Amino acid sequence: LAAVGTVAGMQASPSARTSRGSRRRARRGALALLGGVAAISAATAGPAAGGAGTTSTSVPGAGRAALGSVQLPRDAAPHHDPVEWWYFSGHLSGHGPSGKAVQLGYEYVTFQFTGVGPKPVYVANLAVTDLGRGSFRYGATEGSYSLPASPGRFALHTGAWSMSGGGATDSLRAAIPGYGIDLQLRSTEPPVLEGAHGVVDLGPLGRSYYYSWTSLATTGTVEDQGTKLSMVGTSWMDHEWGSIDVFGGYGWDWFSIQLSDHQQYMLYFIRDKAGKIVQSLATHAGASGSSVLAAGSFGERATGSWKSPTTHITYGSGWKLTVPGGELTVVPDLVDQELDLRSAQGNVYWEGDCTISGTVGKKRVTGLGYTELNPPGQAL
Repeated sequence: LAAVGTVAGMQASPSARTSRGSRRRARRGALALLGGVAAISAATAGPAAGGAGTTSTSVPGAGRAALGSVQLPRDAAPHHDPVEWWYFSGHLSGHGPSGKAVQLGYEYVTFQFTGVGPKPVYVANLAVTDLGRGSFRYGATEGSYSLPASPGRFALHTGAWSMSGGGATDSLRAAIPGYGIDLQLRSTEPPVLEGAHGVVDLGPLGRSYYYSWTSLATTGTVEDQGTKLSMVGTSWMDHEWGSIDVFGGYGWDWFSIQLSDHQQYMLYFIRDKAGKIVQSLATHAGASGSSVLAAGSFGERATGSWKSPTTHITYGSGWKLTVPGGELTVVPDLVDQELDLRSAQGNVYWEGDCTISGTVGKKRVTGLGYTELNPPGQAL
């Protein structure tokens, strides 16, 4: 089963176009810094200090002993838990044949569901945000096969799409009409074990294991309307698994933030079926390592809204995020980055490329991010 959807960016008013131009200039600056990190890292023979390399990261004594703790690279491989996903998002830049700058955002995720059939079911989504064209395209593919035997790494496929890796290096290959990605990713910073040594409490969704690679130098090619372009940029990877109740109609807002001063934030807000935030978690990663943000020290507030003309769902559009010592403004680069996958996998969500600005520790910061809005009240 395969489904492909396409939507176009909305026409902006003159004032909005001016604002978008300012955001693009800020984005180009952030991409230049992030892309420089990617280019330098890709040219380095070995992994960066503190990266995964071929060594193992083992953190004993989880906050919730019943779930143990995340151990890497062991836990990069697929598990037997009911729900699991490997999620990548990133920001790419390059030049077209005429020399014109090309800026793209991408999301590529593979979900694994066990216990729903004789073999695990795999569902993958790919979405590409083209900032130059103001367009957003996406697609989905499915597959079912035995749990891959790949100790210390993952190697997944749905049809012709594939993702493989284990943290030190990853490879992504997937295509939808108009766009195809063939990317290689290298970790430039250590992994972040979310929550208590990789165990997180998602409130009504249950508990899960969860870790992130928050800075992945990215190189490769993107086929853009039939033309292969060399691209460079920075990506983010999440790997989460457990008895997660994705079928119960709960929702969440999730933010990944990559700042040009090499700080990263993850903020996760769980909503009940009525849309009320009932659980939240967040982490910060920087030069001194990563830390869990204390409850009450972070929050989100939507600054606007957007109603989908296709699904009639109203989403937040633009956000203020409070973090310890500062505030970040998150602006979607396109208001319409909704994936309507009701015919392919029975759900709808908004997953979008965003530009970041704000102040942390009395210092002005800029950056790039991805935002995921999974609206409550729907069941897969």
